[in-house]
This record gives sequence, C-alpha cells and structure tokens, in this order.
Amino acid sequence: MTNNNLNNPSSNTTGSSNIDLEGITDIEKYLLHSKGEIVQKLRLLGKSKSSISGYFNHGNDFFLTSVIDVLRDKNILVLDITPDTELNKKITSAENIIFKAKHLGITAQFKTSSIQTAKFKGQQLLACAIPDDLLWVQRREHFRVHIPLSNNALAQIKTEQGELAEYRIIDVSGGGIAIADESFTLKVEAGDEFNNANLIFSNELSCTTALTVQNTLPLHFDKPAAGQRIGCHFHPLLADFSADLQRYINLLDSHYRKTLSD
Repeated sequence: MTNNNLNNPSSNTTGSSNIDLEGITDIEKYLLHSKGEIVQKLRLLGKSKSSISGYFNHGNDFFLTSVIDVLRDKNILVLDITPDTELNKKITSAENIIFKAKHLGITAQFKTSSIQTAKFKGQQLLACAIPDDLLWVQRREHFRVHIPLSNNALAQIKTEQGELAEYRIIDVSGGGIAIADESFTLKVEAGDEFNNANLIFSNELSCTTALTVQNTLPLHFDKPAAGQRIGCHFHPLLADFSADLQRYINLLDSHYRKTLSD
C-alpha cells in the first residue's frame, strides 16, 4: 500500500454521542470497543461481501462500498473504491463519514474522521483507520439466516388465480421469512396476508401458518426485472414449532460460520 499517511492513520473514535442511533436506545449493549472483536466483525463483513453505505456531508451524500481487507497490525481498514472519480474526490475530502451495513439481519455501524485513496495489491482503493467503536446490533429474536439453495426450503402459497404455487424461501428468522418470486406472480404490498401458507424447511420441519407481507424489494438490486423478494412476518406460531424452527436457524447459522472460518 502506498501513501505514507497510512502508516499513522488518524484516530476514529466514534463514541455513542457521535453515532446515528436510528432509534436504538440501549446502545452500550451493542457497542463494541475491543479491537479484536471489531476486527473480527469487519472481516466477517468482508468475507460475506456485505454492501456498506457510507454517508457524509451531514448525510446529504452517500456511496456504496465493501470491506476488502482489515490490516490489524497497521490499524488500516481497506474499502472498495467507487467507479466515479468525482465522487471519490468528495469522499476523500469529507470529514466524519458514517458507515452502515446489514448482515443477516444484524445492523453494523461505525465512523471514520477521514478517508483516503491508496494502492493495495496493485489496486487503487479507499483506506481509513480501523474504528475504535463498532455498533453491532444483533437481536436474537430477529436474527435472520440465509437458507442455501441445496436445502430446497419452499413456501406453498395460493396465487390470485387460486392456484398453489411454490416459492423458494431465501432466509428465515424467528419472526418470519423472505421468499423469492422470480416471475412477479404475487401482486402484493405491505399489510397483505397469505392464509394457510405451507412452509417446508426440511423433511422433518414444516408447518401451515398465516403470513403478513412486510415489504417487497428487488431480488437482485442490479437486476430489477429478475424478480422480487417478499419479506413476511409469521402470525404467532405454536410454541413447539417455534422451538424446532429456532434449532433449525441455529443449525444454519453454525454451518454458515463454519464455512467462513474454513
């Protein structure tokens, strides 16, 4: 990495008073101060290729980036650079950039006082000091895990024509699921309900329940025509099934973490 300034990056103290809390009142419960924990979480964001939004100019401007590497010994966080040269100039001239990311239902947020361009492994990228604090909000009751394609988890839902159609379950939490509607066959909006939806997570785990639509988003943001992601909230599940579902979620999470550490 070139640029001598990177050998002594400036302090990145975020402090609870400087973080946009987004309604989080128990911040100290989720604010990490340990350098080891912070590095581990940032590397997790990088390995999972999580998209990160960087906000500057009092939140009036933003850019998208991702973690490329975390150099603990040099106290450097390496981030992807944008393809917009003018935007990169604004970013490197900005002060107090706040980064926000979502990872499997977890909210991550940190701040840097400044950022600069630097060469890393032959590439021109962005670099800043590793933050002193990292907000990592992981509420277990809403903890969401991705379901691999190989699991073949399905939701059987009736279409407007009254036909029972199958949709892939993308992810699951104790409170709901997200399904993939690749052909836009479900014409829904927030608040709509699916009654008697059959959810099949495995040969041993299935149930019939009602779902309330929470949101609809592009299945792939870079390909809006490729389908929609429909987030749904469970109506209260039976206690026995909720316990079985939580064990399933824990198993998926354990398997995912193992693949990251391999």
